[in-house]
Amino acid sequence: MRERLRYRLSSLILSIDIVATLFCLYAASDVRLRISLGQVLTWREASLPWLLYLAVAVLWTVAFLLLRPHQTLLTSGLIEALGRLVATVGMAALTFAGMLYISVRDVSRLQFLYFAALNLGVLMIIHTTARWYILTRNLRPTRRRVLVIGDPAAAERFAEAFSVPQWSGLEVVGYTSDSFDAPVKVTRMGVIDDTPQIVADEQIDEVIFAMPPQQHDRVTQISLALIHLPVMVHMIPGVLDLTFVRTPVEMAGGIPLISLRESALTESQRILKRLFDLVVGIGLLLVCSPVMLLIALSIALESPGGIFFTQERIGENGRRFKMIKFRSMYQDAERRWAEVVRRDPSGNLVHKVVDDPRVTPVGRKIRRTSLDELPQLFNVLLGQMSLVGPRPEIPVVAAEYDPWQWQRLRVPPGITGWWQVNGRSDKPMHLHTEDDLYYIQNYSFWLDLRILVKTVFVVLYGRGAY
Repeated sequence: MRERLRYRLSSLILSIDIVATLFCLYAASDVRLRISLGQVLTWREASLPWLLYLAVAVLWTVAFLLLRPHQTLLTSGLIEALGRLVATVGMAALTFAGMLYISVRDVSRLQFLYFAALNLGVLMIIHTTARWYILTRNLRPTRRRVLVIGDPAAAERFAEAFSVPQWSGLEVVGYTSDSFDAPVKVTRMGVIDDTPQIVADEQIDEVIFAMPPQQHDRVTQISLALIHLPVMVHMIPGVLDLTFVRTPVEMAGGIPLISLRESALTESQRILKRLFDLVVGIGLLLVCSPVMLLIALSIALESPGGIFFTQERIGENGRRFKMIKFRSMYQDAERRWAEVVRRDPSGNLVHKVVDDPRVTPVGRKIRRTSLDELPQLFNVLLGQMSLVGPRPEIPVVAAEYDPWQWQRLRVPPGITGWWQVNGRSDKPMHLHTEDDLYYIQNYSFWLDLRILVKTVFVVLYGRGAY
């Protein structure tokens, strides 16, 4: 359940921390010159090469992703949160010291100590201030709606657990049970067999099964009925489940939980993928910013409407988010969707056509070169997408998925992917799921690099984009 916190407020604080760390590294040079307890240095001797700044950015980001002090800041007490921060900075600083010992030995030891002390002090101030601001302003991420199935008492315990801390992002909206007279404050929303319809009607984000082991067959039946809905599924495990379960066990309100929709990525793969997304994403934004400004100006001058187009998409584990693109269609394109949507002879929904009348002249050019996708780099930095992965699906299309197709939601969606470099829009939309499943089953960091390289050639030739 802690996954819900990872890419929200913690992402913003992480970005601030990295910038502050680089500033402390620069300030340490000035402090070394002003407080000269050892050998007197010149500015040339105290200044550091830019490669060391890059190394510090990478080392500190990896340390933060491994020890996660930002999540502790949002979910634990102040002492524990600051303790985790001290451990993180200490691990990063020791790694940096070891790197300096085997590479750039002429960096002043006092300068390194000044940097470590400045960094720890500044980050502690940032984290304490961020925590105070969150508490006083009552900030919290978008709340995810939770439905408990089975035990009403468990529903009440979860409701109490998720109410503290306030920014947990989870809210029990009710429960389904065949018991009609449970003395609990949580709202009963129907019988257990009504669960799939309630999940769809009430836009439930998380489902928790609180049913006895003898009803596991019923859990399986309802889970299969929920597989086509964008909802995370958890259960309270029995003794045998805890013994043999291969998914991580989380605690919520003193109750153990396991997820029935496990991610396809290991923790190390996820950390490496996220780190790569952040470093490359920031670099691409800096390099592409002049092009993005020209595209924005062209769109504004050509036709009325906003520069950007946002659309709700289905992401990892069925989470909904707003995907950002440059507007490539006329302002009324959403209302004219019926003009182009059709079904193929097999009954599959097809909504991408070659000569779409809703596309503007500028839009046709930026689509051909995939430049309309550049704003999705902001989705990548926010953690909603990755550079490489399955395409984030439109909800109305995902609603018609067969059960096996929902496996494509086990990894973060991407700007480019295996499908895009093997046919793109030339392939019918309902067929690219097989390519996405190939990517998931064969995932590796090197496969991501291979797809990115192939993407460059696909974009240059403009094959399959419209």
